[in-house]
Amino acid sequence: MENEILDARIFYYSLFSKFFVFSYESDRFEGVKEALNLLLNYAIDEKSAISLKNLAENFDEKLLITEYDDIFHSPPSPVRTTVSYYNEGYESSLSCLEIKKILAKTKFRKDSVKFIENEDNFGFLFVLMSEFIKFGKLEDKNYLEYAKEIFTKFLNPFIDEFTSAIYLHKSSNYYKDVVNLLMSFVELERVFYGTSKPILHKEIKVKNNLSRSEKIRREVNKLKRSRGSRDGF
Repeated sequence: MENEILDARIFYYSLFSKFFVFSYESDRFEGVKEALNLLLNYAIDEKSAISLKNLAENFDEKLLITEYDDIFHSPPSPVRTTVSYYNEGYESSLSCLEIKKILAKTKFRKDSVKFIENEDNFGFLFVLMSEFIKFGKLEDKNYLEYAKEIFTKFLNPFIDEFTSAIYLHKSSNYYKDVVNLLMSFVELERVFYGTSKPILHKEIKVKNNLSRSEKIRREVNKLKRSRGSRDGF
């Protein structure tokens, strides 16, 4: 049973890395549709079952690439993709350095050709989680502790704000279901690691003395009230 749980976690993290790692490769989403169809039979909850069905039925690589670029790269308000930004308000901050220090203790190094983003990019962290869990299962259990550190220190505190920003973005359509699926999985990871959704973390004031995360939360709720939210998030 333990190995089955580890295999499922590896599979999910690998899938999410496909959705969030930027790549110029034409096959960047290879295997995604097959993975979604497989997961349809093992949905985490009702919300993720609905999102998996939507994702599988509406999968289109060209449209997915366009939506990705519109959300994460297009001005004037691309969604930031690093822990540093959500933790300290700017890129390449202490969070990035701390993740590099964790990497330095392992056999893994970032391939700067394959991964052009910083080490604290959420997509790259999903890759690390998948690889650390896999290596921890097969070779060295210390890597399971590295995975725990990545999740508890860097993913858990900031993943809600990151996914809220995606859900709220005006170009987000397909990625709303990606977010729903991701957050269902994150809730399981919180149970696995015995942690919980953070109530507060270091807040960066942005407007009218509101934190960025509080501003996003209020905008998400306003959007839901005005047009109704997709099942889940």
